[in-house]
Amino acid sequence: MSDHDNNIDDIKEKLKKKRQDTEFNGYTPKKKPSAQPSKNPDAKDNKIKSPHEKTKEEESNKKTDKSSTESSLTIEHYSDFDKKENHTKSKETVKEEKPKKKKQDRQPKKEKKEKVKKDKKPFKFKKIHAYIIGLLILLLILITILWYVFSSASDVKEIKYNGNSLVSEEELEERIGFGLGSKMFSISLNDAEENIELLPVIKDVTASRDWPNGVTLDVNEYKAVAYINSEDLYFPVLENSRIQRGYPTAPKNAPIIYNFEGEEFDALVTALNDIEVDILKNISEIYFRPTDNSKRRIHVFMNDGQEIVADYETFAEKMNYYIGIRQEIGEDLQGIIDMEVGTSFLPYKSAEAREIKENIYNEPSSANYIEDINESLNGLSDTLNQIGKEREE
Repeated sequence: MSDHDNNIDDIKEKLKKKRQDTEFNGYTPKKKPSAQPSKNPDAKDNKIKSPHEKTKEEESNKKTDKSSTESSLTIEHYSDFDKKENHTKSKETVKEEKPKKKKQDRQPKKEKKEKVKKDKKPFKFKKIHAYIIGLLILLLILITILWYVFSSASDVKEIKYNGNSLVSEEELEERIGFGLGSKMFSISLNDAEENIELLPVIKDVTASRDWPNGVTLDVNEYKAVAYINSEDLYFPVLENSRIQRGYPTAPKNAPIIYNFEGEEFDALVTALNDIEVDILKNISEIYFRPTDNSKRRIHVFMNDGQEIVADYETFAEKMNYYIGIRQEIGEDLQGIIDMEVGTSFLPYKSAEAREIKENIYNEPSSANYIEDINESLNGLSDTLNQIGKEREE
């Protein structure tokens, strides 16, 4: 083996080591085509060269071939090495670009999620939801009712009375059949109304529950048009001609009547019902003063100091003009107003006024039937109390 071949082998081994250092695999050196005798176009003549000259030429060709192969190998090696570096760089750039792509890819995913959220169908209320809500509401109502029934929340804590003036609240409480602390759902309002309506003064009554803890009784009484005085008690005379139990206090909204019985009593009550309320309040006392010439004569005393003589059948009609008559007389002048036939004013200093007063003025005396009324009212009260106790039992 020649020195030229050894040099080529050395070069190849170096190249292999370099390839191993750079971890490059799969290198295959290109083979150089076999050298052919070069044709020299510059040669002027085609003379046959001598063997000595041939050997020189071959040595020179071998040197050139050696240098060319070395240069070609080195060029090929570095070109491959550059390709490898470019390949590694391209891999790194791909690696760097891949996460960018991933980031870029992630964005549309978010957009997709957002689109999915936007594209979600709205909640639809179905029948099963209504059933569940209904059951929950019923359960809450049931729990509330049970708590209310078995706790003190259902006790009666307030009882209101409206419209009563002649009958006291204590009397009404005795009639209703229940009191504070009774259960709202166990009281009987119908029984309370019936018991209260047994009182003569009551026209009608309405009882109602004020949930959660109250009861209200709206009382409608008969109007008291007059009072009867007996033994320091004042018995209200109602608009239906019935007489209520007596009270110790004197009335302020109706007159006290004396000596009326039977037909005269009923006729007076009818007349008083027809008189205006403001005028009726201004009447203090009414006496029955019949004479042989006037059997329906009444004697009336007013709170403003005037006296009136009238017929009880025409009394209401003429009495409703009293305010106008009083204005014509004047505030300072007092006397007797005669309403029996016509309407005339007689001052107290006049002879006519003195004559009338002598004929009609007598000390008032109570009618005999008042005692009978007291006895009957007391008996009725005892009977009503017994009925109330029996119903409670």
